[in-house]
Amino acid sequence: MLQYITDALKARKDFSAWQVMKAAKRSHQLFLIRGDVESVRRVDTVKYYVTVHQEREEAGKKVLGESSFVFLEGDDIAPKLDLASEMASRVSNQPWLLPGPDQRFMGAEIKDNSIAVSPDKIIRKVKEEILHTVEGLEAGLPEAGLPAVRLSSSELFADYTEYELVNSLGLNVSSADTEMLFDFVLLTGEGHGEVESSGFKTCRFYKDLHVGETLRKYAQYARDSLTAALPDNRKADVVFAEEALDTLFNAFIAHAGGSSAYQGWSRFEKDRPAIENPEGELLTMFSNPQLPGMMKSGPFDDTGLARKRVEVIRENIFKKRTLDKRYSDYLGQEPTGAFANVEVETGAGKMDELLSDGTYLLLRFSTFEPNPVTGNFSGEIRTGYRVEGGKRIPIKGGSVSGVIQDAFRRAWFSSEKVTRAAYRGPAGVKLMGLDLAGE
Repeated sequence: MLQYITDALKARKDFSAWQVMKAAKRSHQLFLIRGDVESVRRVDTVKYYVTVHQEREEAGKKVLGESSFVFLEGDDIAPKLDLASEMASRVSNQPWLLPGPDQRFMGAEIKDNSIAVSPDKIIRKVKEEILHTVEGLEAGLPEAGLPAVRLSSSELFADYTEYELVNSLGLNVSSADTEMLFDFVLLTGEGHGEVESSGFKTCRFYKDLHVGETLRKYAQYARDSLTAALPDNRKADVVFAEEALDTLFNAFIAHAGGSSAYQGWSRFEKDRPAIENPEGELLTMFSNPQLPGMMKSGPFDDTGLARKRVEVIRENIFKKRTLDKRYSDYLGQEPTGAFANVEVETGAGKMDELLSDGTYLLLRFSTFEPNPVTGNFSGEIRTGYRVEGGKRIPIKGGSVSGVIQDAFRRAWFSSEKVTRAAYRGPAGVKLMGLDLAGE
């Protein structure tokens, strides 16, 4: 089928360039309702992601029309190419070239052979881990004041995907990866006092799923919600950890990318401070597509560009942009691939040292996404704690807000390191003097 598509593309005279990405996925899936199996299924899909370029002249200068579509086996390619040509004729972008075959691809360990070969066995194994853990949670620990926690629902996916990418310049690259997805909802309390704790985890390797540990952690979040109160309205020092780390550095990622530089809103300039007048520890951050088992690791991006590890910020000094092929051509700089996994160097202090009395530890938000342009952020708190007398007092509701470039002037990074789906770095990041709103 890939040959059928490429032959059709080669026969067209209205395209200056093209690429096709084949993605063949085998997905084994389990759905649980209250601990009972609702369904088990296998879903096989093969999709072809086709992109066409159409270079032409407008008002005396070259422009590039672009269009993409998804092709499925059994489709007729001709009408899809006709529509793509029509759509591309209405687009007038600055020209750029697809990546060619003369590249060096770095390996990335992103396939778990046990999932690729025997996903049904992995699914059964994880199901038993879920049911065993939930059985213990449902019993609770009355003598310790721990109420029962129930499983409302759970979804588990074990996927194996093979990729092959070809383009009109002769590039032909392939890779394969595995992915586990674990989604669940836990309940505790009764009647109007019932609360839930939902979790979502993705990883490449079965060994990184940690089903029992994850369920017990989120069960404790549910129990803590029964007694949690709103935070005070105040300025406070805040330690971000766990889920909060997944998006904390997104504004840095945006300003380090090619799009922000090309559009003129990036705050970063080479060999200049990323944060003005820092008073805390200095940030060192990498884009790393070669970290084993992480969700943004891989040898090439979705245009077939070889991905590289990039030192983006070194001790608060901006060093290098992450550029896909489009913005590399636009800016006339070396292509690296778009930002991959966030890798941040740890600090000097332990987590316990960061969590001094009066500090707030924030773990989960309803949404937490710093504005990529302004750096403003405001997140509604789902799970957090106020530290008093060495104890953690649960809070939920209310919000924390600030501006990334101001907040990171006084930043402190834990010496302990964690690895999440696309983040490896300090287990906690302390930012000083943020605005808390609650009562």
